Amino acid sequence: MAFWGGAGAGGWSIGIGGQPGGPGMNRFARAGFDGWTEEYLGKPYDAEVVRRLLPYLKPYKWRVAASLVCMVVIAVTQFLQPLLIGFTVKAGLAHDLERVYWLTATMGGLAVTTFVAARIQQLLTAWVGTRLLHQLRTQMYEHIQGLSLSFFDDMEVGRIISRLTSDVTVMQELLTSGSLTFASDFVGLAIVVTTLLILDWQLALVTFAVVPPLVAIMVWWARHARAAFINVRVKISQLYGTLGENVAGVRAIQSLSREDVNARLFDRLNQENRNANIWAGMLTAAIMPVIELAVAVATALVLVVGGFIALRASSVDVATTLGALTAFAVYVSRFFDPIRDLVLQYTMLQRAMAGGQRIFEVLDTEPRVKDKPDAIELDHVEGRIDFEDVCFEYVPGVPVLKHITLHVEPGETIALVGHTGAGKTTITALLARGYDVTSGAIRVDGIDIRDIKRRSLTRHMGVVLQNPYLFSGTIRENIAYGRPDVTDEEIIEAAKAVGAHEFIERLPNGYDTEIVQGGHNLSVGQRQLISFARAIVAKPRILILDEATAYVDTQTEAVIQRALKRLLENRTSFVIAHRLSTIRSADRIVVLDHGEIAEIGTHEELLAKNGIYATLYRMTYEREAARAAEALMGEDEAVARRRRAEAVPLRAEPAAGS
Repeated sequence: MAFWGGAGAGGWSIGIGGQPGGPGMNRFARAGFDGWTEEYLGKPYDAEVVRRLLPYLKPYKWRVAASLVCMVVIAVTQFLQPLLIGFTVKAGLAHDLERVYWLTATMGGLAVTTFVAARIQQLLTAWVGTRLLHQLRTQMYEHIQGLSLSFFDDMEVGRIISRLTSDVTVMQELLTSGSLTFASDFVGLAIVVTTLLILDWQLALVTFAVVPPLVAIMVWWARHARAAFINVRVKISQLYGTLGENVAGVRAIQSLSREDVNARLFDRLNQENRNANIWAGMLTAAIMPVIELAVAVATALVLVVGGFIALRASSVDVATTLGALTAFAVYVSRFFDPIRDLVLQYTMLQRAMAGGQRIFEVLDTEPRVKDKPDAIELDHVEGRIDFEDVCFEYVPGVPVLKHITLHVEPGETIALVGHTGAGKTTITALLARGYDVTSGAIRVDGIDIRDIKRRSLTRHMGVVLQNPYLFSGTIRENIAYGRPDVTDEEIIEAAKAVGAHEFIERLPNGYDTEIVQGGHNLSVGQRQLISFARAIVAKPRILILDEATAYVDTQTEAVIQRALKRLLENRTSFVIAHRLSTIRSADRIVVLDHGEIAEIGTHEELLAKNGIYATLYRMTYEREAARAAEALMGEDEAVARRRRAEAVPLRAEPAAGS
């Protein structure tokens, strides 16, 4: 029988998400204030991102230096080839076969050198890149794990996963291939320009004549391409967000028959994503013909001007002129090769710089709850808890807890009751230091929890939530989650203590049964029993039960109530509950009203006071008794009695609060 149950209890319930100014309300109010940007595409070159990456390369500096040497070797050997081709043509026209053979062998040697240098560079960059990205991903994961609960209240899981996966992956592309490709292109471009000017500065100027209009076109293209690529990112983010929401909420969608409506909405987003990609693809495809046209025009100009020069040259200089012209024609094509590469890699470089920025946004996100430099380790806990004039605000100026003073003795069980938003779950979250108090202090065994290392504090705490979360793996691994070194005997003993052993033994593989994501191959009651066993195995001195029996049936609740006696024994416990059986067994009941302690006492004492607790107890008891009576009588008689009751004006009920 539910006590303080849902709407039937005047709206009394629990949950941090419903508190005024709490994370549930405040998720959208504070969204975007964390500095994480989704629509920033990135600059083609971001000096700050590069500067932040350089320290990560320091342990691999010799391999990085060797990669740079290989890159220079590749650029030099590749861009010397046209010059050697020109010398070969000149030697052939002069009938100098020995020189032709020597130059041909040299070009073959340069090709082999290019191949070997390229292979070494690929191996070195892959070695450095994979280790660097392993380091970045590990550092990001550890940093995110250490962030405060307030961060996860605001941040969607998908955005966090995106940082750890796609952003790191695009950085891998840059570090393992892209960066040296860009550097090689610029080195090669410098070699080509220098060589063209040395060979014939007049023909070089003819070649460069096509560069200004090409640059103007590229600037125009880059501006429109940037907007198009940002739009692609926005559309794909909207598409993935809608997809994730619809998959997660598929039960609600099917229960409300929203499949057709959602399909049309998804189709519209999918079309917008398609159109954005088509436009971005058209822009990307349009620039390459422009470059090819520039190559053709430059080559034609070189051949025309060079041809006139060759016609005017003397017979002695014809071989030299034709050799130089041949080299020049090849170099014109090579001149535009780096430009082609840079255009093709333009978007990858932007994505990499944006990915780098988002990676460092993660690493720069500071936890709002930090350990002091001189914070102590808590080796032993007796379990005395003192709340001393505690005030707390999720949002400045919107108080959630007001001057809470409460002293709890070791081994005492405190039941917290109150309407939604009264501050019940906030009290337990502050005790576990998921948030820091706005003012006042919380002490464990006389020590301010802000002077204790947070992980040291939580090692002595156990939490059983309203919606227990089970991890992928076996039942045995889930029970042992808080103590990986626990023995099988202790696991079985804990399961027996909470009444879970019997149903676990009936499963196909017993304790080795695999649990799917979230534990959805088990009932809610079974998941709750496993979470109780997990709490017993962890052996906490301080225990928090957050509506732990909310979703279990009466028979399972009876089993859990027996287990609770074992679980709560000799432990300081805070129990948030709506069920009478759980509340009556507490040593003291704390009634919260709008963030303040309204009443404290045992069940009998609070009934005798005839205050808030007594009023709501009687109201709820009468309703639950009526439901039980209806269950025993026929449907028609129950309906008739309900109609007669509705015809009589009901007494006013106290406001449930926000």
